[in-house]
Parts: sequence; C-alpha cells; structure tokens
Amino acid sequence: MSTTLFSLVGKIALVTGSTRGIGRAIAEGFAAAGARVWIHGRDERAGTALAQQLGGRFCYADLATPEGTHTLVETLAEAEEHLDILVNNAGIEIHMPVTRMDMVTFDLIWNVNTRSAVELTSLLLPLLQKASAASIINVTSIHENTPFPDNVAYTMSKAALGIFTRTIAVELGGWGIRVNNLAPGAIETDLNREALRRSGPEMARRIPLKRVGQPGDMVGPALFLASDASRYVTGTTLYADGAYTQNLLRHE
Repeated sequence: MSTTLFSLVGKIALVTGSTRGIGRAIAEGFAAAGARVWIHGRDERAGTALAQQLGGRFCYADLATPEGTHTLVETLAEAEEHLDILVNNAGIEIHMPVTRMDMVTFDLIWNVNTRSAVELTSLLLPLLQKASAASIINVTSIHENTPFPDNVAYTMSKAALGIFTRTIAVELGGWGIRVNNLAPGAIETDLNREALRRSGPEMARRIPLKRVGQPGDMVGPALFLASDASRYVTGTTLYADGAYTQNLLRHE
C-alpha cells in the first residue's frame, strides 16, 4: 500500500483537547503527515506554543459550556473556508458510582464528552461539506461497549458518543463525509498516570500485549481514519487497546 494514502498534505484538521495526552499526540502526528492543525484546549500557554511548533493555530475554548463550543466554531469559520478533519477528542473522566451520583458532575462529564462533540459536529458541517472527503473521528473508549463499575457517567457519555458516530455516518455518507470512532484502551496520560502507577504491573498483565499504551500509540490509528487509507471505512469503531477488551471481563 502506498504511503501517499496516509498523507495529509494540504488538509486542515481540528483536534479538540490537544494541548496534552492523546489529543496532543494526534495533533503532532497529523502535522508530521502534512496537515495544518488547529490546536484546542484550556491551557493557552501550552496550546500557543504547540501551535507555533507545528505551524498551526490555537483556539482557547471551554467545551463544558455552549459558549465555548460556539467560540471555537466562530474562530475556525472566520479563518477557514473548509475543514477536512475533525477529531472530537476533548474529554474528562470523574469516577462516580451510582450510589453517590452527583448530577452536577454528571452534567459536566456529559457536556464535555458528548454534548460538545455533537454540537461541534453539527455547527461545523458547512465547513466539512466543503471539503472533498472529510473525516470525523470521535475518540470514545473501550468503555463505549464494556462496563466500567463505579464510572457510570463516563461510560454513558462514551456509549452515547459511539452511537452518535454510527448514526451520523449513515446521515452524512451522501456528502462523502466519513465518521468513525477511535476507542483507546488503557493509555498512560496525565489524567490517569497516578492511577496506573497504583495498579502496578497488574494492569499490564491484563493486557495481551503486556504493556499499557502510550499516547503515541493512537497516532497510527487516527492517521488511518483521517486519511485516504480508510476512504471506504465509515460508521465503525477502531479499537486500539492491545486486545485489552478481549481479556477484560474474565478479570473483573
């Protein structure tokens, strides 16, 4: 297969939540493949520095609020005539069992993980429709399908995002817009590094590839879904989890 299939030269991409972790790794990977990347996040200093490093642009926006979502859309629409790639990566995870459900926290998780992705996709459709073959990637989780006890709000938000992807893939196919889920497994990021440290080697033993993933492990799958290499792939979930999902339930 030609490496040009994975080229993003001339493409414009927006990666939400890209000042650190998986989002940052994807943004860096897209830039290396030739895309002009819009960095988004709430860390203005880190975002501006990364955008300068990658030759892209940065937009500050708090996706926990509708105002933040609209700010991001308006900023992008003022600067670009089309958008080739949208990666809805921004997300938060707050463990909360149903026995201690706090609806304010539930709404926060829902707004960032699900509502913002739905609204961004809807509002950016005019720019996506102007691209020759746009790709939307929604970063879900292995928990879009696999239960995670004591984490009901997070798993619900990812499951909802997963079915959103499959539904709009049908709706948007006529415009040549592809929509897919990228579902990471146990990935070491700033958000979960301490929890992984506490779990010790047990976590790696549960993963068939025998290691916890790194943000860079998501670059290849994301590049595949963003590029012409997956030009006939839409409405599906690409699991990037070291087969953790296949081995998970027998250990719970």
